[in-house]
Amino acid sequence: MDSNNQLYLLIASWLLFGISHSLLAGTTLDGIFGRYSRLVFNGIAILMTALPFSIIAWLPAKVLWEYPDWLRWTLHGISMAAVIAFIYTLKYYSLPAFLGLKQENWQLTFSPWHCRVRHPWYFLLLIFIWTQRMTGTWLVSCLCMTLYLVLGSRLEEKRILRYHPASYADYCLIVPALIPWRGCALDEVTRRQLELQALHESR
Repeated sequence: MDSNNQLYLLIASWLLFGISHSLLAGTTLDGIFGRYSRLVFNGIAILMTALPFSIIAWLPAKVLWEYPDWLRWTLHGISMAAVIAFIYTLKYYSLPAFLGLKQENWQLTFSPWHCRVRHPWYFLLLIFIWTQRMTGTWLVSCLCMTLYLVLGSRLEEKRILRYHPASYADYCLIVPALIPWRGCALDEVTRRQLELQALHESR
């Protein structure tokens, strides 16, 4: 298989992941698996994520450019900071519910991270993937993942807007989606107002 076909295969695997993840998100699987739908969704997501990474491991990795030592270590530091920040954000989530091990009603709330960026995990993931050693296959993967995060975040927000059409719409007008900007943040008073509004919407 020539190099172009190898890259097409990699792109196709990321496309398959994106389509499956988007189509199965939300309540799609509820009618089939009931209380286990979240657990099944996560299992499928792991399998579909393993596919492109298996292809990356199989394809030859050609480094596109080398960084000077100071920049390489700086990027390593930024990458590790993103991982640590991700671990820190877990305190604001119910992991058993997220993993599908426990059923909980999801209430719309805004953590300190969500007061500055609507999708903190996506933001941290973007930092992590773009600070890695850049090979041809990884560059293609970064572009595919970035495209999915942009499109996937919009699909996710459309689902949230069905349940919180006013509160979440107002929230989106204030807080940026993927990249936090100075001056674009949710203050404490507005945060409480939007959470209270979201609580009334869910009744």
